[in-house]
Amino acid sequence: MYYIGKAMVKTAIDIPEHQYEAIESLAQSLGVSEEELICRAVAEFLKSHKQIGPPPSGVDPLEDFIALALETSKKHRLPEGYRFNRDELYGGYNARLPE
Repeated sequence: MYYIGKAMVKTAIDIPEHQYEAIESLAQSLGVSEEELICRAVAEFLKSHKQIGPPPSGVDPLEDFIALALETSKKHRLPEGYRFNRDELYGGYNARLPE
């Protein structure tokens, strides 16, 4: 799990260009930042090698979820003036329902 804020350490690494391009592409397709994708990958790697346990005390998963939701909402916006239309969204499904 990726934790925003608490006890983060900034670091710099050198990676092959083809790996960076793959990270860039995957992050874009998942709708997350490259930083978030890399943090998730490191967390999964450490977890799979039993090098990381539960989050340190003081880390509130709900706070982290809210921060992540706010970060995501800044990158993914509906078009200006967009109005939700239930019939448009569920049109095909609603047409199959019995009257």
